[in-house]
Amino acid sequence: MAIHTAEAIVLRRYPFRETSVTLSCLTDGYGKVKGLVKGLRAQPNRHRSAMEPCTVNRIVFYDTRTSQLHLVSQCELLDPLEGIQRDLDTARLAALCVELVDTVVPLEEPQPATYRLLKQTLERLALGGDEPQALRAYFIVRLLRLAGFQPQLDQCTGCGQPIHTSGYWSARAGGLLCPSCLHEDPNAEPARPELLEALETLSKSDQPPALDAGLLPGLRQRLDAFLHWRLDKPLKTLTA
Repeated sequence: MAIHTAEAIVLRRYPFRETSVTLSCLTDGYGKVKGLVKGLRAQPNRHRSAMEPCTVNRIVFYDTRTSQLHLVSQCELLDPLEGIQRDLDTARLAALCVELVDTVVPLEEPQPATYRLLKQTLERLALGGDEPQALRAYFIVRLLRLAGFQPQLDQCTGCGQPIHTSGYWSARAGGLLCPSCLHEDPNAEPARPELLEALETLSKSDQPPALDAGLLPGLRQRLDAFLHWRLDKPLKTLTA
């Protein structure tokens, strides 16, 4: 039974029997892991962290090798990111970030870039100062690219023909359609070049870029529709 130490962001926590909790965490070195913390609800002082969602912790866990649920023997709070709870909108956006990660990231595959993205986004939310809707769009686009779920913007999702400067946006089809493939989604609408440019910029930038405030409502609408159609299950936080 191997023992591992990792930095971990708690994505989800829920009760297990009367005294314990099970967790879904994104770790810096082991990807997403599920863990069992025995007695955390009965003896919270025995641990140095309550393992609340959207907090950064150091955990020690046993790799059971026979199950995807591992035993967490130690948990130490590193950063509570208290600023996330300063208002409801910030808390909702943080909840969307962790739920989306929990949905698209597979178990036990190292995801260092995704871990950095989530940690930096939560830290930005805790500090404040960023335009929330721009940060929201940046996080969603970057995460989808890292997970391989990004919208297809350079070629038609129907026939595969290159699309350079225009096309029709179809969340249902997963990106752009050319005029010849509009029958696949009659509700697809012309994609404004400035929106496509913004999506491309968000996808390639290592930091949240400055965006025209006038583009943010359209970006949010299209990204939310894309998540609705492309994910296997609906996100509870998507309307936040």
